[in-house]
Amino acid sequence: MQVPATPMPANAFPEIGPLILAAKADGIDPRMVLARVLTDLFVGRVMHTNDELVQFEALIEPLIRIVDVQTGLAVAAKLARHVETPRGVLEALLAREDEVSFAVLRDAITLDRRTLDILAEQGSGLVAAAIATRNDIAETTARILVYRDQLPVDLALAQKPKRDLPGDVVSLLCARARGDLELAKLLLERPSLGLRERCALFMEAEPHERAAIAAEATRRGFLTRGRPSPYAREELDVAIHELAGQGKEKVVEALASWLGVSLEDARRIVEDSTGEPLVIALRACGARPEPIVTLLLRRGVHLSRSVERIFSLERLARETSGAAALMVLEGFAQFRARPLRHVAAQRPFRETPLPSAEPVIAGSFKRRERSR
Repeated sequence: MQVPATPMPANAFPEIGPLILAAKADGIDPRMVLARVLTDLFVGRVMHTNDELVQFEALIEPLIRIVDVQTGLAVAAKLARHVETPRGVLEALLAREDEVSFAVLRDAITLDRRTLDILAEQGSGLVAAAIATRNDIAETTARILVYRDQLPVDLALAQKPKRDLPGDVVSLLCARARGDLELAKLLLERPSLGLRERCALFMEAEPHERAAIAAEATRRGFLTRGRPSPYAREELDVAIHELAGQGKEKVVEALASWLGVSLEDARRIVEDSTGEPLVIALRACGARPEPIVTLLLRRGVHLSRSVERIFSLERLARETSGAAALMVLEGFAQFRARPLRHVAAQRPFRETPLPSAEPVIAGSFKRRERSR
């Protein structure tokens, strides 16, 4: 064992001598035993003298560099939660850059926010992921971590559903979770996740979560429900019935045209195996449940082979208002749908035009005086 250059106070830990001799007699590496015993003796005392702190740091620091991972984890788990652990000991544990360092960054209670911010910005990916797993993260630290744009760090930030995170951090994580089922699942487990963020993760949500999102959107959009005119609705019903007997690409093209989205987004909606995004998209256009179910049945896809699934989709279409469907669609499709009137032909303002020989002149009408 390396002898420190500065003299140590004597007899700060008199209990270690017999234990080291016993370990040597049993053929056990005394360094592993010494590291564990020193740690137990140190954390077992509530208050420490200056001599104890100096001698403990001088004894344990060289051992931290050479002990195996199992011993290092046992030592780090106790020292990280001890209030009076010397900073030099924590730095020695962090210098290992392995699972031991991860445990210290996750559990250390004496690391100040400035140190955590510096490590979160300049440290390795392992260091950043370890900081992201802490129970207490300041808002500045959370923003530094999420701006690294690394999936392991994002997953670590989302792992604790009850931990408070800034709204901009949660929104950025939701944007990155599109197409990432693991990250989306962790975010959807957050009880404080807002409706807007849940709508953004509609495509990644489970069927029961999608139903809950649509139901909440319907409750919120009840007072702002906007239905198209009957003329536009009839035109849309005819268009959907015509699509029922055509191929998938025709449905994709029609949906992209009606909603004003790209073909890639429309294809993503149509190709979803559950059929729920297609139902939401058609309801956002103003389609009624009956034509939607007809489209699903006559397309010949796997959805029509499950009676329960068809009934579930019909119930989703029936219980989700057009305004709610548009609210959900704007979340996961990231666009603002155009009004439905472009689907139908424009109705003339007057059924019969005025004769050209008799122009309308404002002066030809008598002014109606208000009776008093």
